[in-house]
Amino acid sequence: MYRLFSSKMGILKAVLDVSIGGDDDAVAMAERPQVHAVLGDEDPVGLLTRFTALLHEVMARVGPVHRILADAARADPEAAALLAEIARQRQEGQRRIARALARSGALRPGLRERDAADIIHALASPEVYGLLVADRSWSGRRYESWLSATLLSQLLP
Repeated sequence: MYRLFSSKMGILKAVLDVSIGGDDDAVAMAERPQVHAVLGDEDPVGLLTRFTALLHEVMARVGPVHRILADAARADPEAAALLAEIARQRQEGQRRIARALARSGALRPGLRERDAADIIHALASPEVYGLLVADRSWSGRRYESWLSATLLSQLLP
């Protein structure tokens, strides 16, 4: 294993990559067809509904691995750096959702694109998913429905 991945962190990163993408293809999440389908939906409700469905699918795979990484990050600087990089990438992807909504004029009056991106980042976080699904025993479908309704009410008029 160490010959292939060089370290425990290398193994964890490989598991995360497969968990996030759902396969071992070397394609960034932002370039995957599912993401293009979300961002290509011109209906703001459809865009957010597709986004929450995709997020539910990804979180179901990556949630437990993310918790392992978060625990490791408390004591391991390399794990902390990986966790920060994943958060940065997630934030950039979620910023694209806010940007698409802002460009279409769909954000509720007075809501800035940056604030919409922050709302998405907070609500669509692995921590909230873990709290509701793992800790509070919500089903994945309940989480998806709640997140969709919450984002719709927070972002759209």
